[in-house]
Amino acid sequence: MKNLRNILSAMQGINHKIMIVLVLVLAFTACDYEDNWSPYKSKATLRETMISYYATTISGETYGNPSLTWTLQVVEGGDFCSPVASAGLVEMPFSLKFSQNNGERERVAEIKIRFSDGYTNTFTVRQLSASDNPDYDRTWGEQPVFRDGVSLIHKTYYTTLMSGERVRNYSVCYDTEKLVSHWVAYPLHSVYMQRGTYKAKNNNGRTDAWAFDDAVCEYSANGGYRVVRYDYTDPVIPQEEQWQATSTYGSGYARGHILPSASRYNTFNTNAQTFYSTNIMPQDYDFNGGSWVTIEGKVRGWTCSDTLFVVTGTLFEGTKTLSKSGRTTLVPSHCYKLLLRTKNGNTKKNIVDITSAGELQCIAFLYENDDSAASDTPQDAATTVAEIERRSGFKFFRNLHPAIADEVKHQKNLSDWGL
Repeated sequence: MKNLRNILSAMQGINHKIMIVLVLVLAFTACDYEDNWSPYKSKATLRETMISYYATTISGETYGNPSLTWTLQVVEGGDFCSPVASAGLVEMPFSLKFSQNNGERERVAEIKIRFSDGYTNTFTVRQLSASDNPDYDRTWGEQPVFRDGVSLIHKTYYTTLMSGERVRNYSVCYDTEKLVSHWVAYPLHSVYMQRGTYKAKNNNGRTDAWAFDDAVCEYSANGGYRVVRYDYTDPVIPQEEQWQATSTYGSGYARGHILPSASRYNTFNTNAQTFYSTNIMPQDYDFNGGSWVTIEGKVRGWTCSDTLFVVTGTLFEGTKTLSKSGRTTLVPSHCYKLLLRTKNGNTKKNIVDITSAGELQCIAFLYENDDSAASDTPQDAATTVAEIERRSGFKFFRNLHPAIADEVKHQKNLSDWGL
């Protein structure tokens, strides 16, 4: 306060009322400085603290006074984890890179971030070991086994719900040669379908935010949307290896959703992610607007208190292609949906912990991707997951208990599904 007294003594000749105002301002400023008071609250968050063995990059956010800086240090696990940048400005994100863990045990990294105002936070990240059933996704009942292939990319998209909870949205097995996903796996529960308060072109919550993957979009005043930025996440799928989602297929084919838009109405970006190129496929117009819409609605009606696990995918038993703007995509010959849930619907059990096939219900629906299937009923299309495995070469619902997996995948009990 000594500096304040010196300033005041120099103000003897100033008008009394003006001086009072200046005193108040200076007093506030002096206390602001001396007490280190700030309207900003320093904070740092890390998006994930448990990662798969093949994950190579994760990132976090920094919040607070933008004039501050942060430094990042790997305290433990420096042999497999390192910062992409060791310093930066607050409000800028930070990233960590990892080598693949091909060992038999999980690895632990400890990361410390420190702001220039003294705020510190320490994060512990567990990287799981290589396994067909890593612990982090054993509760993800929808997950297929990942299949190696030069053109195949496996990726999971995450979203933040209205509640503030960050959850998985869906996973893909994307083919960079066919420009179509072989499968999209996702959980289906009422929380994902709950209509958010966001503005969208359609009152039902459909954003129509066609874009390449990793786009962050927002509502536009003209009733549409705009891409704010691309938050690229690992693995990055090059845009030139995706169909340009803003462009229709033409030739009598619709941009068919693999994960339906209507199954993701919770927030704007939760829905907008369903319009990524990696989640669309060329579907015959009549089929897309006929039996495919019917089965999508049926699936949403089969949700329960326990999660309904869904895999929607494509078969390529034909050779028809579509080309536009220098990009060529292979047209799926068939489209399918695979469903798995508890029969009771309210067991609060994880799929991996269930050891009786009688506690589960499982079925598949397979359609030809042409106008001949436009009026097919679910009963017409019903088959088994085992049959789709045979024809696709993929292994589905990998977290089923091994003792009952084969029996469950051969189920085709129409009555379980009210058919």
